[in-house]
Formats: sequence, structure tokens, C-alpha cells
Amino acid sequence: MAGDTVARKCKQVYLYSCRRTNPVVLSATKQTQNVAGHTFWTMKNYLNFDTTEENTPIYRVFSKTFFNDLLDNRRLCLVRPSLWADPFENYIMNSKGLLKDGTPFTVDFRTNLYGQCWTLKKESDAIWRIYAKAEDGIKVKTSIKKLYDALYQTQGQFKDISCFIGKVKYYKKTDLIEFLGDSSRIRNWLTDSTCRSQAHTLLFKRIPFSHEKEVRLIFYSPNKLTDDKYFINIDPNEFIDEITIDPRVPYATFRAWKDEFIKKGIKKKIIRSNLYKSPSLTFNF
Repeated sequence: MAGDTVARKCKQVYLYSCRRTNPVVLSATKQTQNVAGHTFWTMKNYLNFDTTEENTPIYRVFSKTFFNDLLDNRRLCLVRPSLWADPFENYIMNSKGLLKDGTPFTVDFRTNLYGQCWTLKKESDAIWRIYAKAEDGIKVKTSIKKLYDALYQTQGQFKDISCFIGKVKYYKKTDLIEFLGDSSRIRNWLTDSTCRSQAHTLLFKRIPFSHEKEVRLIFYSPNKLTDDKYFINIDPNEFIDEITIDPRVPYATFRAWKDEFIKKGIKKKIIRSNLYKSPSLTFNF
């Protein structure tokens, strides 16, 4: 109910802006805008980023099964945040509100949101272990711009209110609860006609997760979708800058996987992580 209203308002704002001189859709017209108390860099809907960070490298570890799906079907898979493990991921979307007459409502726009998580960390033992529990990880390197463009370029007339990429901010649990407990702030976010504030609700996490240094691609669907997954088409060789294979696999397995990926058409650099490689030390007596 509330989500449908927000989606309709977003469409109305976009269409209105197209009939004028694009005063509302700011992705290519202004540098900053204050939305619900937050200043966002609006060039291509980048949230919590400086203007110089567009070409910053980002990384994601896939299991080999999911990486093969990326190569074979030439696609990325975004999922609904309701599938993410941390309960604070859905703090706002799982909250209940009260209308002025006391009628309760839920935040229905949560079913319109999809996301995919990346990291600014080039190397991390924790990320290999979390995202490739079977010790079959494949790490993809790309850039903030390439990831955002992969989504943006596949969308239609509402892409300026549907496509976002943002850097996660980390807070103490008590501060986060207090911050998100402000009813007026939440009300402003839920009714933000640019849809940036709705996307921004997915960029809060607690400090114990700060080692992830997370970046999130966020899609706000203007239509109700039934699937928990949303796929976007990519050209793997244009999207991928480098491939790193799990440091825990034997060298022979690395060579076999590298040959497999080359046969599937990958032309980018393929290496094996040296995270666990011991240095050679020589002591002189």
C-alpha cells in the first residue's frame, strides 16, 4: 500500500520533470541535492561517494557455481534484501507504521527493492571464508562505474529513479537504533519522490560488519515483481577487469579453472590469490 504510493509518486515526478526542463531528475544536471536531511552525490545516483570515486576498484567473491552462471548466461543476479542475513538490513522495511487515524500499515516498497553486495577490500581472509565456504571462490574485480552502468543501461524511462549504487556506513547499535527511531526522518524517507532515500535505507550496518567495507548496487523496481531475484545482462569481458581464484585451491585446480574460463571466452587476467603463500626467509649466522 505505502510502497505502491511511493512508486506512483516516483513515476509522476519523473514524467513531470520530462515535460519541463528536467528540474527533478538530477542524475546529469546537478551535483548535489539535500534529500531528507542527507546530501547525496546525484550524478548517476551515487550514494555516500565522493565525485572522484567513480573508477575505484570493487570486488565480489562468487562461488564457482554462481560465477559459471555469470559467464554462461552473461548476467548478474540481484536479490531482495529480505534474503540477507543481518536483521538490521531490513530494519525500516520490516517496521510497522501508524496513520493519523491509528490504522497500522507495513512498508510495502520492500518488495520493490533488489541489491547486490560488493567490497572495496582487495583482499580479505574473512570474505573468502564467508562467501566461498566450499573453498571454491572466484573473485571478480570491476569498478563502481561499471557496476552501476551495468544496471542503469538495462533500464527504461524510469532508470533515474530506479538505479543506485552506494557505500555502506557503519554505526554503533545504540546509535543506529536511535537514528532509525526518528519517526519524522523515516516518514520523509518513505515519501521521498526521488526514491533515493528508499535506496539509502539499505546503506546502514553495525560496526561489527565494518570489515566488509561494503558497496551495494540497488535496484528500485517501478513495478511489482514476483521473483526474489532480478537479473541484469552483462558482457563479461567488458564488465570484468580481473579474476582471482581462491587461495585455498590446489595449484592444479587453479590451472584447470583458468583454462576453463579461457575456453568460455574470458580474455582478462586470471590469477590465483597468494593470501596464504608463505614468504621465503633466509637467515645469516
